[in-house]
Amino acid sequence: MALYDEFDRRPNRLINARSAYLREAAYQPVGWYEFTPEAFAEARRQEKPVLLDIGAAWCHWCHVIDRESYENPEIATLINEHFIPVKVDRDERPDIDARYQTAIQLLTGHGGWPLTAFLDPDGVPFYGGTYFPPEDIAGRTGFLTLLPRLAHVYKHRRHELEEVAQSLRARAEEREGIPSAGLSDELPAKILRALRTHFNRDQGGFERGGPKFPHPAAIELALLGWDVTGEEFWRVVVVKTLREMVWGGIHDQLGGGWHRYATDAGWSIPHFEKLASDNALMLENLTHACRAFDDSLLREAARGTLGFILRELTDHQRGGFYASQDADYSLHDDGDYWTWSQAEFLDALSADEVKVLVPYYGVTPRGNMPEHHRNVLRVMRTPEELVDDLELPLETVRARIASGKAALLRARGQRKTPAVDTSKYAGWNALLISALLEAGTLLEHDEALSVALRAADTLLRDAYDPDQGIYHQFHAEDGARLPGLLEDQAYAAKALLEAFGCGGQRAQLEAALRLLDLCIARYWDDDTGGFFDVAADRSGVEAAFLTSRRKTIDDLPTPAPNAVLAITLDRAWLLTHDERYRDYARRTLEAFAAEAPHYGVYAAAYGLAVSHHLRPPAAAIIVGALEEDAAQALWRAARETYRPGRLVAAFAPDAKPPYPAREGETAVAYVCVAQRCSEPKTEPEALRRALSAFGRPAHGEEAA
Repeated sequence: MALYDEFDRRPNRLINARSAYLREAAYQPVGWYEFTPEAFAEARRQEKPVLLDIGAAWCHWCHVIDRESYENPEIATLINEHFIPVKVDRDERPDIDARYQTAIQLLTGHGGWPLTAFLDPDGVPFYGGTYFPPEDIAGRTGFLTLLPRLAHVYKHRRHELEEVAQSLRARAEEREGIPSAGLSDELPAKILRALRTHFNRDQGGFERGGPKFPHPAAIELALLGWDVTGEEFWRVVVVKTLREMVWGGIHDQLGGGWHRYATDAGWSIPHFEKLASDNALMLENLTHACRAFDDSLLREAARGTLGFILRELTDHQRGGFYASQDADYSLHDDGDYWTWSQAEFLDALSADEVKVLVPYYGVTPRGNMPEHHRNVLRVMRTPEELVDDLELPLETVRARIASGKAALLRARGQRKTPAVDTSKYAGWNALLISALLEAGTLLEHDEALSVALRAADTLLRDAYDPDQGIYHQFHAEDGARLPGLLEDQAYAAKALLEAFGCGGQRAQLEAALRLLDLCIARYWDDDTGGFFDVAADRSGVEAAFLTSRRKTIDDLPTPAPNAVLAITLDRAWLLTHDERYRDYARRTLEAFAAEAPHYGVYAAAYGLAVSHHLRPPAAAIIVGALEEDAAQALWRAARETYRPGRLVAAFAPDAKPPYPAREGETAVAYVCVAQRCSEPKTEPEALRRALSAFGRPAHGEEAA
């Protein structure tokens, strides 16, 4: 029972919020505002500071701070008396979140969720952090101490806080205006050197300890490093990292899919939320690594990830994808749905399965979450290692693992399941479209291809406006939509080009090109190049501190939109021969050339974009009707051939393709690199050979 149930149960202003996450707080005793001009006007009128809480539906500690503090009448009274409280859904408003994460990191050196910030009425932070407990504990100041203290300082020593706020504003402005520089192979080489330096050779990944995050763009850059140089190190980076993650607790061993991050260096104990964006990028990593190295373990993980996406995140009624699955099923558990006591584990299995799965997962009475005596399942002994330990045939070990996992999944299915946030965000939908198109081809999974192409149609139907671009969030039921951000335009343009490559629908190509044109018109920085995160005709935010637009190039953790746009502009140039796209790609990359290498691992998408710009990847251009067998065979051959960054496009013969059909042939394919094309190919095997080799630099041409 909530602490405030015996008090006033009238809803606050969040009862009418679009966000389901915000509506969950509608009956808290805190007088919440959404992030609107009204809130800051009220702060100025009452001469009060603003308490800003930024969280998300999937965030465990956001639920904890809600339960412990914002549902506590004593704390709520302090907040309502001394502050104007504002609550933000970070998935709904990543533009707001990004600015305040940067600000609090400048103040404290760290960020995360929940983000708790104290602002002046202009929206400038003067104090902040992440999670605050209700009372002082273990050296951490609690709200019951902090709130009166800050209220007193704001009332009686406001000039000190204003000095902090102004200093922060100046430091934030210093980060802008970095000059552009020229492009060279040294730029991606610097980022590859950062990957080499930070690679954890024992446990994979790029952190030595926890927290430990996937770095999908870094894996893609390492794949390119291996492809270009042939150096074994880059194969190890990719395979070691992905295998350790597949074996780890960050990977849902039973239901497939990926938790947000691990708290330890060995990928064992995760934060349990599952985000659409993370699962899209991990599926793409697994698919590309399978293409490159034909790894059966990674293929199995890709299939499981795809299964999770289709089962839990797909709107099979209207098309498109949901945002996330929560870490918890209630406010009182910490991953209980995903974890096991030893008794629960043994009760779900047969005696034969117990003999194999206990050592396979290393299940113990104490567990690897000892404070809860629960076990996060992660692979401790491979099937091959268990053969000798148990003196059983490999086939028997594998069969018992498979049957045991099925039994455990059935048992888990009897538990209350963490909720799925059914919000639809265009950028994340686009990431999933791209990933499912790749995985569907690799796994010969027709449903994945169908779902991805339908999601592309849904994106155009429900989230696209030819004059405004792609909206950030879209609600088909009531038609409500939130204005789009640069990431939505960038990811959608890329996904639509890839969908065009799978279905040959001209409308998808035209929409992708239109989005690129709108980015140039609405987001481009005429002074120093590159694209802003919000459009010129939309501030995107409502407080004075936040009206400036931002340009970023770091992957946090989704690929930097500027890098994705540069790649997509180069692809558009290849398909249309329009030099304007090539020019904007170059100028975008030059705008960040002096800054990006300093981000190291977090600039991997930029490294990919520069590499692909300087040495354009291959494209397979198919001219023919995809419903015909000949064109379909060429299309499959192109899609199944691995080459980093390769583009596949299919044009109907009557659709004015950029490359000619061949008289007497129903379908023909060209392999093109930087608009230099191979002889036309009519046989799938000939196309595979050409796509693998045409225009490829010899190993060692690029130092890494």
